[in-house]
Formats: sequence, structure tokens, C-alpha cells
Amino acid sequence: MALTLPNGATVHIGELDTEKKVTVATNAAEAVLTANAHGLQNGDFVLLTSGWGELSGRVFKVSGITTSTFNLIGINTTDVNKFPAGGGVGTVRKVKKWTQLTQVLDFTTSGGDQQYWDHGFLEDDYDRQMPTTKSPMSIQIAVGDDVTLPGYQAALEASNSGLETPMLVRLKKGDQIAYIGYLSVNETPTMTRNEGMKINIAYALTGKLNRYAAS
Repeated sequence: MALTLPNGATVHIGELDTEKKVTVATNAAEAVLTANAHGLQNGDFVLLTSGWGELSGRVFKVSGITTSTFNLIGINTTDVNKFPAGGGVGTVRKVKKWTQLTQVLDFTTSGGDQQYWDHGFLEDDYDRQMPTTKSPMSIQIAVGDDVTLPGYQAALEASNSGLETPMLVRLKKGDQIAYIGYLSVNETPTMTRNEGMKINIAYALTGKLNRYAAS
């Protein structure tokens, strides 16, 4: 059993490189993807689009680098019913730069709750629940007001672009959590007497996160 404080965690905004075609995706205990001249290094993060819906539109950490192949760390694709053979091709974009979002005052999440279908039969005097999907997730980030900081500028650029943007949280103990979603910066600071001015940033997740334990 362990309980961890968030103290020391850092938040980073990603910038994506140009798109590379994924021509092969293997069914393996750790998926191996082929993309010629991918330019990746071990430990890099990538945004993947794939014919395998479970993996498409998510940010992954890579390893096992060769000139034209790389592994998706911890991603098992041996189940051909879930990952049909030959169906995983698509594109990959390297996260070429991470810019730290400094002066984070608060980082809270909402959503992700299990949804249910309530139903009952005519002969029953009680109802049942069947799990369906989970509700959309979002993150709210409060940042100390300083528009000159590189992290604020990176967040604002991502907000103005209207494009999906990777985000990475690095925990003090070494864990990394990779997200993908839409950033929205409220440029008007909150102003409460005797409190520091804050900028609020909303981050709407569009894909499942990936968490990587400290090695």
C-alpha cells in the first residue's frame, strides 16, 4: 500500500512533428510498428492514428528503436479479435518538444465515471444496471498569471490552433502520464482580493491516457 503526494509534479505541453506513415503493425506481446525514417529515440512519445480503434488517437511512449521500427511500451496486441492482423497501419507523429507549464496552482480532473443502462423486465419488481461507457474526461488547470512564461505561450498557441495537443505529467517518483486533448485558455485572469491572480486552462481529453511507471 502506498499513498503519494502530488508535490513536485510537473506539467508539460507537447508540440507535434510531421506525420509519418505506419506501414506494418504487429500482433505481439509488445506491438512493433514500422515507419521508415521515423527519427524516434527510446523514450520518445508519439501520437498514433491506427486502424486499431483501441490504439488510435492516443499518445504512447516508445522503445526498441531500429532504423525503421519501434515498440509501443506495454501495449499487447496478441488478441486478433480486438486487433485484426494487418489492420493496425496508419500514421505516427513524434512529440518533438515539451514545454513546461510552470506556476501550476491546481490540477483537477472531472468525468470518467462509469455510465449505466437502467432496465427491468415486466415480471420484475426491481431494476437492473448494465455498464455502458464512461463519461468524457476533462482537466482544469489553474496557473499563476504571467503571460510572459514559455509554458503559458505554448498553452495559448495550442488553444488558438484548435488542434489536439499532447500533455504530459511527470510525477516526482518518476511516473509519467500521457494525455491527448483540446486545450482552451481563458485569457482573463481571476482576481480576488488578497489572492494571487490566476489563469484557468481547460483540457478536454479526446483519447485514453497512458501511464508509465518509473523504471
